[in-house]
Amino acid sequence: MIEPIFKENDYIINDSSNDMAIIKGVTKKGYYQFKAYYGGMFKKLKDVTDKSYDLLINYQKFYRLCTDEEKNKLDDIIKKEKNEAK
Repeated sequence: MIEPIFKENDYIINDSSNDMAIIKGVTKKGYYQFKAYYGGMFKKLKDVTDKSYDLLINYQKFYRLCTDEEKNKLDDIIKKEKNEAK
């Protein structure tokens, strides 16, 4: 199995799709699971309880760690969606 390059609580981004996520962990089968996942195409948070949004570790090469500015943006998006859900 490929070694994971991201760890729990890392904020990651895919520059081509603008998807951003917060890592929850890696399963024994080699999938990243997320605490939060923002889809850049539809500009909304995805339901991370839906396992179809898990990321096969082989695709980690398409992601990088977020900058502080990007982390703040994702935190703001999460906060805004939680407030709208109330």
